[in-house]
This record gives sequence, structure tokens and C-alpha cells, in this order.
Amino acid sequence: MQIVILGAGYAGLRAAIDLDRLLRERKRTDAVILVDQFPYHQLVQVLHHTVASSAPVQEAIYDLATLLQKSEVRFVQGRAARLLPHECRVELEDGQSLPYDRLVLTLGAETAYLVPGAQEHTLDLRTYEHAVRLHNHLIAQFTAAAQTTDQQQQRMLMTTAIVGGSYTGCQLAGELAAWVDDLCRETGAPRSQVRIALVERGHLLLRQFGLWATREAERALDRLGVSVYLDTAVESVEPQTLRVAGGRVLRAATLVWAAGMKGPDLLRESGLPVDATGHVRTDRYLRVIDYPVIFAAGDCAAIPDLVEGQVPSTASYAMRQGSHLAESLLAEIEGRPPRTYEPVRLGELVSLGPEYAVGNPLGMPIVGYPAVLMKRGIETWYRSILTGKA
Repeated sequence: MQIVILGAGYAGLRAAIDLDRLLRERKRTDAVILVDQFPYHQLVQVLHHTVASSAPVQEAIYDLATLLQKSEVRFVQGRAARLLPHECRVELEDGQSLPYDRLVLTLGAETAYLVPGAQEHTLDLRTYEHAVRLHNHLIAQFTAAAQTTDQQQQRMLMTTAIVGGSYTGCQLAGELAAWVDDLCRETGAPRSQVRIALVERGHLLLRQFGLWATREAERALDRLGVSVYLDTAVESVEPQTLRVAGGRVLRAATLVWAAGMKGPDLLRESGLPVDATGHVRTDRYLRVIDYPVIFAAGDCAAIPDLVEGQVPSTASYAMRQGSHLAESLLAEIEGRPPRTYEPVRLGELVSLGPEYAVGNPLGMPIVGYPAVLMKRGIETWYRSILTGKA
């Protein structure tokens, strides 16, 4: 049997490594093929550190060839161009064709640009490449600010507006606010002209946690000098300009879009069942509805949850879905019925700068430096899992 896994993120990589181990323990020779457009596995949860130079490269990306060297997983670098579910085949952009007996979709999500001009005039933070681009862009803006005496121009160049007050937006705002002192010293830009704005269309930051987290996040970001704008809907984006409801305008040389995700267009184009945001719909076995040999997990999947309606799209859930898929695929190979996927709610942690975080591990609210230490511990644990040092 040949199993093709598209996407080497948290879910896909875990599924590939765990399935390979289970197969070898049983002396089976079924093929596992892992496909990704990048030659590395990226830790999406620490990309805000990459933007602010607070994490070295080796803590943000891990070479897939190295991670897979002790396994028999075949890695193919490429980008899926077409899914042909009725032919049980995947076509890559470079012309390769991969037949499969079972297909696993762990393609992650794409940015949902919800208003005119957002895609053309904002920067993204979904990949390591995005993080490096944003890092270099900010250095360029601050360097340019240091080379002009026009205070209005300086203020424009040193203003960053982040649209979206969820995980990515809050973490990036906090990390940038902590970085700007060093950035100003290194470039010679005037610290007094720095402005960081976090713009959220709803009335809550980190709405996944509830009102208490919004209040904590507002306080923490305010201490760092971040201006938080709640109930502020962006209606359109122009070069260096956000137009928001009520006719107001916010001008900034750096515009970051962190205001929504959608499933990859490839899923809808392939005729697979998707929800309103393009995420592929699965049953409680992580099997794509009406497609018995295709499974999905992670950010590209809409997975039902009897408690919350749909399983959240976070790294911790994705990694455990990958492990579950490995067991399910082995059951398929051996002719056994798979077990249903039951999400384990361990909670989430969100950093708000280097010295503060909020979260709800095991459902218990936690704030401040203890949350920072817990988050760092989890990140260290995951790295040890990746490198086999756990």
C-alpha cells in the first residue's frame, strides 16, 4: 500500500514519522511519501520570534531530510497542483504524478484576505519566508527613517499596523514592541516616532479564551506601547493605508494582515467537500466525507467536535491528530476498524512579548511570567520530540 501525505506541518510530519515507526515495528513494507513545498519543517508558533530576531534560525525551521533520516519515509519536495480523487492520484507543479492507496491532507491554511487591497498591500505571517521578509522590511523602514529629518515621514516609516487580534496578531505585536528599542539603536532611528497598532474588528482579543484574556492582553500590550483598537473593522487597504469603518484612515509603512484563515483553494478545486471558509470537511475518523481513502487533519480540515462544534486549528491539536491518523492508517492497512478521533483539550498559551503570556492549560487561566515559562517549556519539549532527544 502507498500512503501519500501532503504537507509537513505539525500534523503531517507527526503522521509520517509515527506511521513509519508502526509499520517497521510490524515488519511491513508499505510506502509512506511525505510531500511539502519547503525542504524544512517550520514551527509556526515561533514565527513572531523570527520577525524580531529573538530566535535563531535553527529554532524556527528543521531540515526535513535530517528529521527523516532514521526513517523509511520518502520525502518529495514539491507543491501539489491537482488532486484527482477519482483516479487516486496527486499531480505536483513540477509534473510528478503520485498515485496513492490512501491520501492524507495536512496542507495547512492560507491567509483569508477579507477586504479589497489586503492581499496586494499587506505582509503575511504564515511561513518562515514571510517572517524573514517582514523582518527585513522593518529594518529597511527604520533605516530609512534614520536617514530623514522629516518627522512626519519618520512617523510613517516607523508605524506598524497589525490587522487581527487573535494568536498571530497579539504575539507579533508584543514581540515587535519589545524589539523596537534594539532596532532603533541598530539603525539610528528615533525611538520617539515608533507606533504599533493592533486593529481588531470584534470586541475581544484572543476571543478563543474569552473576556478575561482580552483584558489581560490589552493591559500587557498597553504597557509595551501597543495601541489596541477594538470594534474597528478594516474596509479596504491601499498602499500604506488602512481605511476603517466610519471613514477613518490609519497610515503605516508596515501593514501586516493576521485577520483570518481559509482552506487551500486546491481542496475546493478538486471537488472535495469544504465548509464556508474552504476547509475540507471530515467525519469523526478524520476521513474526508464521501471519500473513504482520503483523510485530513490540521489547519486545512474542518473536524467536528461534539463539544465546541469544530476542533480549533492550533499546533497542539494538529500534532495529536497526526498521531491519531498514523494509528488509523495502520488499522486500515491491517483491515481493522479505526477508532474515532476524540480531541484532548490541553489548552493554549499565547505570548505577549518576551516577559508576559496568557493561557488556559487544562482549562485553568494563567497569566504573566509563569505562563511564559510554561510556553517555553512546551516549545522546548516539541523541539526535543523533533530531534529525538525526548
